Amino acid sequence: MEVNRIYNEDCLQTMGRMPDNFVDLVVTSPPYNCRIDYDIYRDDKKWEDYLLWSEDWLKEVFRIVKRDGRICINVLVELGIEDNKRRVSPMVEFYKIIEKVGFRVFGMPMWVDNHRVKYTAWGSWLKASSPYIYNPYEVIIIAYKEVWKKENKGISTISKEDFMMGCSGVWKLRTQTKQLTKANFHEDLPNLCINLLSYENDLVYDPFMGSGTTVRVSLLNNRRYIGSEISEEYCRVAENRIREIK
Repeated sequence: MEVNRIYNEDCLQTMGRMPDNFVDLVVTSPPYNCRIDYDIYRDDKKWEDYLLWSEDWLKEVFRIVKRDGRICINVLVELGIEDNKRRVSPMVEFYKIIEKVGFRVFGMPMWVDNHRVKYTAWGSWLKASSPYIYNPYEVIIIAYKEVWKKENKGISTISKEDFMMGCSGVWKLRTQTKQLTKANFHEDLPNLCINLLSYENDLVYDPFMGSGTTVRVSLLNNRRYIGSEISEEYCRVAENRIREIK
């Protein structure tokens, strides 16, 4: 499997060519399933179908991650679906799926994206009849495959300040204001995940690469990378961002 490369395809195709126990760290933010107008992906699956699909790709993630490998999955704390008639918690559902496929959850730091588009209305404005309660928080579910402690020594690259924040459980990250895609996060998020949880030259994989933020940050921090993205346009944006570094 060629590394330091972007694959313009479904992540299940990319992972299907990866050997077992191949990746050191997975950092990703899967589609939220809240009708974001992505380039070509339809972000409006039935909630139950969305969870089944999430289990499918997480099973493959479990297979390709090393024995001491880690994952960082960024999801919403809660979400309104079916025209806000039903409230669900992606955080709770992903926690259950991640454990079901075999991972062991180790931590769930939270952060808030103050610039995230508010996909809901106010409900009954200034009235008690039916106000809509919006939750802006997101969570990074951190889990490992078999052993939490890294089995081999390597070169760590995290600063004292980032290490202390990373272990605090509350991540104070900058938010992304430049819309490279319909839902891209700031480099601070993968930067903290990568420096806190991996060594130099480790292999980092993002199955939902989008504009390439994770692979770009991997390259900046002397990690090897692989990214999967179904949108040809988003892959072009990501390649340009990597080319700027090289």
